[in-house]
Amino acid sequence: MDKRINIHLNRRMQTLGLSSQPQPTDNLFKRLFWPAIESQYDVDLIGQQGFWVCTVVAVLSLGMMTLLHMPLTGLFTAVVFFLGGCGVRQQSVAAAGLVFALYLTNLVGGLVLGSFGNPLIQLIVLMLLFANVRATVLSRRWMAQPVDTIDQELPERSMETVTDKFANGLPALLWAKSRYAFFPLAGVLLLLSIAGVVLMKKQALIRTATPVGATTTLDVGPSN
Repeated sequence: MDKRINIHLNRRMQTLGLSSQPQPTDNLFKRLFWPAIESQYDVDLIGQQGFWVCTVVAVLSLGMMTLLHMPLTGLFTAVVFFLGGCGVRQQSVAAAGLVFALYLTNLVGGLVLGSFGNPLIQLIVLMLLFANVRATVLSRRWMAQPVDTIDQELPERSMETVTDKFANGLPALLWAKSRYAFFPLAGVLLLLSIAGVVLMKKQALIRTATPVGATTTLDVGPSN
């Protein structure tokens, strides 16, 4: 019972900014791979972090695909990830799950096909996106079955700076209508990503099975 009360008090102090421990936690490893989610404040903080991660992934996808002479594919991918980031910022469980699935598919596909990329950075991005899945699920659970009134108190979002308006204001403005476009677009991108990985893997197996430099000898001698 004492443990339960202490947790509630600690969560309230963190939300009000009165906790002696800084938020987020000082443990970098835990912050990246399994951050503490104890209040709606934590959910909002992770949602903002997830929005920025999705935005960076969108920009990098557009740039890389453009360099590979596939600008339309890059634009399509960038739009999906950015809109997904807006959904993550607005605590959409479905959006968080789809964004995580998309990035996981691309990561697994890259590993299977042996494509370039930094596996450590990709793993960190993947875990940051998974943190949004955890956060949105916990937020929904707290809202549906609150243990304390603080479970239903959403923190006020700052609008003081340009980055605040971009990360806190724009997602709320766009997500209300763009979610109807995001889910079918994300579904199409996920199916195309899976199909592309399977197809390229089959082509790689065919090339491996065919001996390099194999030649066919033709008999050009006189026929009887």
